[in-house]
Amino acid sequence: MRAEPVLHRFSYDAYVEMLSRFRDAGYRFEAFPQAERLLAENRRFVLLRHDVDMDLEKARRMARREADAGIAATYFFLVRTDHYNVFSGFGTESVREILGLGHYLGLHFDCATYPGADVAGLKTGCSREAGTLEAWFHAPVTVVSYHRPNELVLSGHPGLSAPLPHTYMPLFSKTIKYLSDSTGRWRDEYPPESEALASGLPVQLLTHPVWYAEAPQRPYQALLSILSAKAKFLERSFADNCRVMGEGTAKPDDPDRDRRTHWGDWVSKDAA
Repeated sequence: MRAEPVLHRFSYDAYVEMLSRFRDAGYRFEAFPQAERLLAENRRFVLLRHDVDMDLEKARRMARREADAGIAATYFFLVRTDHYNVFSGFGTESVREILGLGHYLGLHFDCATYPGADVAGLKTGCSREAGTLEAWFHAPVTVVSYHRPNELVLSGHPGLSAPLPHTYMPLFSKTIKYLSDSTGRWRDEYPPESEALASGLPVQLLTHPVWYAEAPQRPYQALLSILSAKAKFLERSFADNCRVMGEGTAKPDDPDRDRRTHWGDWVSKDAA
């Protein structure tokens, strides 16, 4: 049975405090391509990583908090997903703001959209998707992370994303301590209480922005809040693009119509 999450750890204030604990212990927040050099120099460092699985607005909020604290992270975005679109107006605006805050661009690659692909097939897919992100956002993709990794990915084969590195390579998953908040729970150790921090070991720290808020919720409720806000946003978008929808519940005279101009406005009110 899975342990219950410690909810206060998933507030934005607690998140920034967690990062401060590393910085106070002499850690630097670095980009993935710097890892080998930093290991050779015996530095204390964190590779701060965010897999953006479901929601861009939550990622944007986290990026702002980190920038206010003077911390840079790598944000991994999906190209092939039903949950958001980085190429839409709001999606492009969101990713550009995150990169403009000084964060790094990574590809979150979904192996399940390439069923049966071998190493060469996944490498080709990674190259195509990374190139698309780079061309659209005029920024280099520095590393790949995998969404729903299969056994081949979990093997850490370096050729899966070559010439880019990927986060399941032994360098990042074994040589460097890996800590993750998957499913809205810190699975092994809470980073500020970890043996790695106490010993000054390098850390790969993975978070998923969807779990964090001003007032944290249990993981299932956090997802329901996002779903509710997205449903209302889509209803408004349908009404703006089709008069038939405007005749129904999303009426043109909705008092919130002018105030809520894009998805982020709905999240701010309904899924904070």
